[in-house]
Amino acid sequence: MSRVFYRLQMKAGSEGETITDRFLAVNRITSDEDYAGEQFLNLRTGDIILIHKGAYPVCLVSIAHRVPENELSTDSFGVDYVVSILSYYKEVIIENPLLNTLWGSTPRTKTFSPIYLGNQTYSSISQWYNYIINRDSMIETINLLKYKHQIILQGPPGTGKTRLAKIIAEEMTKPKNVGSPKQKIDEFLKSFDGNTIEVKEKRKELFELLNEFQQLFPKEKLHKLTLEDYAFGQGDNDSFCYWLEYLLWELSIYSGYASKFLIYWKKDIGDYSKSGFLKNIENNEDAMERLAKQLHNVANEKNLDEAENFLGKGFILKILCTYYPEKYFPINNEKYINNALKLLQFDGSKLSFIEKNKKLQELFLKLKKEWKANISNIEFGKFLFGNFDLKGKISLESNELIMTGDYKVVQFHPAYSYEDFVRGISAQTNINNQIEYEVENKILAEFAEKALNQPLANFVLIIDEINRANLPSVLGELIYALEYRFDENNPKGTTVESMYELKGVDRVSSGGKSLKLPKNLYIIGTMNTADRSVGHIDYAVRRRFAFVNVLPKILPEFTEKAKALFNEVSKLFCEQFREDDISLENSKYLAPDFKPSDVILGHSYYLIKKEEKEMLNMTDDEILKLKLNFEIKPILREYIKDGILSKESEIIIENM
Repeated sequence: MSRVFYRLQMKAGSEGETITDRFLAVNRITSDEDYAGEQFLNLRTGDIILIHKGAYPVCLVSIAHRVPENELSTDSFGVDYVVSILSYYKEVIIENPLLNTLWGSTPRTKTFSPIYLGNQTYSSISQWYNYIINRDSMIETINLLKYKHQIILQGPPGTGKTRLAKIIAEEMTKPKNVGSPKQKIDEFLKSFDGNTIEVKEKRKELFELLNEFQQLFPKEKLHKLTLEDYAFGQGDNDSFCYWLEYLLWELSIYSGYASKFLIYWKKDIGDYSKSGFLKNIENNEDAMERLAKQLHNVANEKNLDEAENFLGKGFILKILCTYYPEKYFPINNEKYINNALKLLQFDGSKLSFIEKNKKLQELFLKLKKEWKANISNIEFGKFLFGNFDLKGKISLESNELIMTGDYKVVQFHPAYSYEDFVRGISAQTNINNQIEYEVENKILAEFAEKALNQPLANFVLIIDEINRANLPSVLGELIYALEYRFDENNPKGTTVESMYELKGVDRVSSGGKSLKLPKNLYIIGTMNTADRSVGHIDYAVRRRFAFVNVLPKILPEFTEKAKALFNEVSKLFCEQFREDDISLENSKYLAPDFKPSDVILGHSYYLIKKEEKEMLNMTDDEILKLKLNFEIKPILREYIKDGILSKESEIIIENM
């Protein structure tokens, strides 16, 4: 049945304060029987009323309860109701300008009257009301998603679950102002405690490692480095490269691979692999001698401009940060440095990459002094990486940070596996046209890595048809991580280990076998409740998701014939269809072990889209007939084959 709306004009006029404004300010409406009629005396809780001044809509309200006579205000007209204000018109048309263009002229006659289906005012109120309900429902779902971190939108076919998931994702990931970077940095420095046991132990550990490295590889003797001392790849944990990459990585944050060290042992070819300026030097010893000369120059701060032509910017800063940790800031990627300088409101575009790094260190020392903070540049660098997207694009408006998230859609199927979704082995062809097998992050791990690098933005992964895959098998150890999202204050308790070890990763976020699901990564699954041929979601997985019902609705956009067809089809499943009610009573045609809300056909089967009309150049009735014959009837016939609908329903279906 169609909802009946009402309209009420407490007092005409649109300028200045009126009784309308005064009553709405305290969530009340007023009229009397002489002006409004007897029907106004019998309004029920939940009735929807358009409040207007003349032809101008003011707001939509929902009746809460009638006010007792002894509690009436002095300016009451005699009958008052307490109401909930659903939406003010001036506010809603800013959110959704379409509601303004659809509005018809509000009737001026009478103070109060019902508005039935069939006129322009009804259509406008209906679209306004449905917009509010959908918006509020979406806000409620978003709040649930923020609380639980993963939800499943479940419902029968054609209810727009995937579309709703995308709308939620777009809302969650849209650009947002996260405030002033300077304020966040100042607050951090003001509150940082450098005297905790954890901080002191970490500093001591790094200091001892650094001393040991400099004793093993004195900068004055780097020109004498041999291949065995320098390169890694043969399982030696004491090589120059191993120290830089694995033991002292915190002294210079950078994303890269073994090839950046220009020469390393490669097991599959049984020889050293060379890159960069060493690539065309056939003799390995000669190549190492030329490399050692450049390493010596950099470590002793000589001929740095020349060294850039041989070693590359990142490698040079890695060496400088390791031998001069108090002089250089522990970031050796120029893009990351540029972003850090931007956060500190400094334009370094005219500086060389080494000058930029030293400037960053200078600004850090200035802030440290200003706030009298007991903090190291390493600790400050970790804060910058943990709170700002240094790897991406820093966007500032009036010195305030604007962050934009991202969302991705993946569809599950029965053959989907852990190796497709989390991490697996893939075949690659190397420069010698040989096949190599490498571990790679897949969709979830890759997306989680992106979210880790942008902690102030939201990232949403939509898994369409989530129950079509074997979820425990696909998720593996991440079933635990879904509940215990990564916490930098408890990294061991919130990090899981994959069965596959990833090589050459950025240790700012995660490395080796570790997998982390950050708190700013959200997962939305969609599930068709009518599909019983797919995998069962076990209790361990189910406990980690919140389930949201997405049910059919009679949309304002339906044509009269679409509404009639919707009601005709719905009678195959339930005695009487009621929106947003999952406790519908089974019809005589629906098998008793099925619920109507699980299998009834959703509204998208009856909705005629503007682009469909433009593409097909057909009338609404012609398109609806297409939908009936090639979408609605075929699925209803399948329902009969699957025992969802009885054989007796076949005649009704064919005569539609």
